Amino acid sequence: MPNEIPTVDCRSAMQQLWDYVDAELTPERMVAIQHHLTECAHCLPHAEFAARFLAALHRTREDRRCPQEVRAKVISSLRAAGLSLH
Repeated sequence: MPNEIPTVDCRSAMQQLWDYVDAELTPERMVAIQHHLTECAHCLPHAEFAARFLAALHRTREDRRCPQEVRAKVISSLRAAGLSLH
């Protein structure tokens, strides 16, 4: 049946969890994992943790800017190594 959602077991769901949270799976696989997570009380907390972890990491990254002097040293080192920066 074309509209049937493939069955995903806990092991497969956990192996693909980070790709799911990053939305890097095919649309069909995203739906299958989402369906599993809504049905599985064991796996859902892992997915919720992963989503919260990545959101917190993203917020932390936004709060921390690289000091200009560090940035200048990195760019200088890259240029000295022969890399051209645009």
